[in-house]
Amino acid sequence: GGLLGFATASGGGGFTLGTPQATTSGTSFNFGSIPAGTKQIIVSFQGVSMTAGDYLFVQLGDAGGIETTGYVSSSMFARPTADGNLTATNDTVAFTIDYQDGTGTFSGHMILTLVNSSTFLWTSSHLGKLTTIWFAWGGGDKALSAELTQVTVTRSGTATFDAGSVNIMYIG
Repeated sequence: GGLLGFATASGGGGFTLGTPQATTSGTSFNFGSIPAGTKQIIVSFQGVSMTAGDYLFVQLGDAGGIETTGYVSSSMFARPTADGNLTATNDTVAFTIDYQDGTGTFSGHMILTLVNSSTFLWTSSHLGKLTTIWFAWGGGDKALSAELTQVTVTRSGTATFDAGSVNIMYIG
């Protein structure tokens, strides 16, 4: 017997890596055509920067489009230098990453995990660095109206992306 609630992987398959998208300009980056049966997605950020201090947003979507309501999301930002700044933010329109400063670059990941396939309920958790010693972490949950088919990386306000790249990898 095995552990309750765990299935054994078969077929030797692993994560499927998407195609990186440069975040050197623009305001939104969509990863579509995520196959049916996907159970976990890792969104990777490498040196992502914006022209202003908007929050980074990750939004989920199904065949009907990207959903912009119903998120329960929290993020913390820590800057242990001079002022020992520790701030928090929450949002209902996206999974948010507390970016805080238009001068930093975010490198890290957000893990999206399917919790319930009949209600299309997903959870998120993220962790990453903003500069040499600043960092952000948090999590949340969101139930979609149908099976997930796409993920979009965008921002909370009017900033433009100006450095870095994003990518996803997923597993069924």
